Amino acid sequence: MTALRITAGTLRGRKIPIPRGEVRPTSERARQAYFNIVGERIINARFLDLFAGSGIFSFEAVSRGAASSLAIDEWRESNLGIEKIAKNLEAPIEVMTAEVLEGLKRLGKREFDLVYADPPYAYAHYDPLVSALDAAPLADGALIAVEHRRRTTPFTTEPSRLRFSRRAEYGEVWITFYETGEP
Repeated sequence: MTALRITAGTLRGRKIPIPRGEVRPTSERARQAYFNIVGERIINARFLDLFAGSGIFSFEAVSRGAASSLAIDEWRESNLGIEKIAKNLEAPIEVMTAEVLEGLKRLGKREFDLVYADPPYAYAHYDPLVSALDAAPLADGALIAVEHRRRTTPFTTEPSRLRFSRRAEYGEVWITFYETGEP
């Protein structure tokens, strides 16, 4: 597989190249399931794509109606690819080159409605990631999704502002959802 296909919306069918290196794209099935869970919340949402890789989640989000997306990844080569494709497709996607935990600190007061974090399977910093998301500028009612390996529960700390919402399971991928605001 050298490219991923946008599955719905205004950019449906467009292909997004997979960057070289150690990129493990989320399956199309799991990606579609995520956006089915998000549903109408995507309309005019401010989307945050963490560990962006190819940027497929950003492209899928704006294709389905998100107002904008910010893709954060530490690999400049991946980000250059996202920027180039976003410009060609006239997609409202901005890119930040940073290690994700550092990037979250640089967001300022800019709020996000939807967050998707897709760390590498060998990622060892899930608790700091959830803590950083807990402190991030998120809108009231924001939905945060953190992907992790099947049959793992890499979270050991309880965030103060985020509340567990659900876990979705798709083959080797599990996605844990958190929300902000009152239940």
